[in-house]
Amino acid sequence: MGNTLGTPNTGKGLNLGGGAQFWVYLSPQNKTAEAVKGWSVTFSQGNWSDSITHDNPTKVIQTPNLSGLFELVVEQTSFSTNPPHQVNIPPQPGSMTQIGCNSNCASMVGIVADEYPIIGGSNAHFWTTWDAMCSSGQ
Repeated sequence: MGNTLGTPNTGKGLNLGGGAQFWVYLSPQNKTAEAVKGWSVTFSQGNWSDSITHDNPTKVIQTPNLSGLFELVVEQTSFSTNPPHQVNIPPQPGSMTQIGCNSNCASMVGIVADEYPIIGGSNAHFWTTWDAMCSSGQ
């Protein structure tokens, strides 16, 4: 059995073990929650994928006993055109469109609004924290 950890970025905390877990953190910097609309983060490995979106921002994804490298797609809705369209949020320096996570751990994707948004494109960047929390009982 894993360890239960409380964190303000997840709805009910984390029960680690049994597969990689993921959550998303919206930075308060630059009023990210107000500036970045319609965001989604999709995690995938092989035939498995799941997403966390602005509709359920405290969702925690539990994979079916998976670990290793996962592909990331981080997007937001751009309202600079009619109709609005999805644009990719790029990674900050030091991060990439992949995230690693062991089966007894949880990893995080953080989103932060840019101080000076670009019209017509993404107004944010993301970063990753691999194996942010791990249980020792695996």
